[in-house]
Amino acid sequence: MSESLWDATGDELLRRTASSDPTPGGGSISGVSASLGTALVLMAIDVTLASPRTDEDTAATLREARERGEAILGTLRTAVDADVEVFEALMAAYRMPRDDDAERADRSAAIRVETVVATVAPLDVADAALEAVAFSVAVEPLVKADVRSDVLAGRDLLLGAARAALRTADVNLAGLDGEPALHERRQRAWDAILTAL
Repeated sequence: MSESLWDATGDELLRRTASSDPTPGGGSISGVSASLGTALVLMAIDVTLASPRTDEDTAATLREARERGEAILGTLRTAVDADVEVFEALMAAYRMPRDDDAERADRSAAIRVETVVATVAPLDVADAALEAVAFSVAVEPLVKADVRSDVLAGRDLLLGAARAALRTADVNLAGLDGEPALHERRQRAWDAILTAL
């Protein structure tokens, strides 16, 4: 991938996602959705911090929380492009030559490696989205009442994004035997989603 998805206009991103191109796909779009959900929570914090009615103790807590939210957002922003890159690497492995036994063995080994990497990427998105869910729960009672709906909307996007990211991981996990850590990681994320609903 030559340019970041973040460099695309909203319309370009929408059209690329709706096209027959394999990327951006479920993992990267889950990351975009989670980023937007996190941004809504950050917006609610900023609106509250800008209010003269916010007491200093609450403001200090929110400023600290905002740093956490910005760090999560940074992780998600990176994860969006990472998901595209690892999927493209997986597709390159599938295109490797397979004319003889040696080439077939090399291709199979490369596909296995890239499938693992392509499974980790959406799991990373799900984990970051779920961290942002916990962040949203922590700040919800602290923000102004008229922007709590934005925190809740952000949380809904985050939970949906985490679920969507797991759906993307599931496609790869179905063909990965002997990777119990990845299956366990997926299950932990799914359990966290169910707990948060």
